Amino acid sequence: MAATYPADDARAAVRFFLSWFGPHFARSATPDEFAEAEAGVLTGTITVGRRWQLRTVLANTIAGEAMLDFEAERAALEERLDAAGHSLAVWVPRGAPLPASDADRDAFLAALDGAVTVEDGRRELRRRVPLYLRRTDIAGSIVTITGGLSAHWAQFTNRVPGSFWLNSQALNRLPADQAERDALAERIVLAAGQPLADETQVVEAEDAWTISPLDEGGSCVFGSPRAESDEQSAALRRSLRKLLRAANPILREPADARALLILAATTYASEEKVSWTLRGMDPALYGGYDLIAVLADGVAKVLLQPGRAALPWDAPPPE
Repeated sequence: MAATYPADDARAAVRFFLSWFGPHFARSATPDEFAEAEAGVLTGTITVGRRWQLRTVLANTIAGEAMLDFEAERAALEERLDAAGHSLAVWVPRGAPLPASDADRDAFLAALDGAVTVEDGRRELRRRVPLYLRRTDIAGSIVTITGGLSAHWAQFTNRVPGSFWLNSQALNRLPADQAERDALAERIVLAAGQPLADETQVVEAEDAWTISPLDEGGSCVFGSPRAESDEQSAALRRSLRKLLRAANPILREPADARALLILAATTYASEEKVSWTLRGMDPALYGGYDLIAVLADGVAKVLLQPGRAALPWDAPPPE
């Protein structure tokens, strides 16, 4: 079957989940036919160990945030990745723009050769981006930041000679490695102490996007054009509640076990909002699942997993 673009991110998310599930339980895992039950809800069965049936629901919280321009750019990047022989999941930091021109997409693919493996086994695609630093007042000792470093303003307080403005809008996601983050902070502090601090200085940084291998089936770009905000968090609660209600009939179908997968957009896996959003909901919406995992930023983050030997395929064989 010929590939279509943009890729079906829900089906690609199931493929990504299987790449975690099989090795984690040391069992074969084969997906049977998956179908969309309602908008944003994909349901199907995964055969585990050629014997057990894992009834699976994929709740796609990204789908409702799609915008036409972003989807067109997503399609162009996926097609370009497939044409180059890659089969990858690209996890876009929330609100980050996608490569919008052929030249930008070429540069993105060229950066794949320099992708870095981080401590937890994920890979990061790195691209150099400029940060712009300028002193606005000789009084104070603080840096006001816009863009990807805005949450880290406090680490510069009392370390710079004056009040500064830092434009980090080209930086969407910091590298996972803490030593690299610390080195960037030191470069900013050093630039603030230069004689030309009142003029705009360029500080180089690396924008680091998570990429994951996908089994055959083509590449998929996961992401949302909508930036993090209180409004977006409220929309996530409404969307997730609606998706879980739509999936509720699946809980009544016979199966050896049931799994809920939630596809989410986030900049860092550690900052995903789904887990705390679920805690504020009626447990009846998700209490019937044996396994719950959030798929975000190249991680299958398990929120609910039974103890050892609780799942049928994880139990010791009968004597």
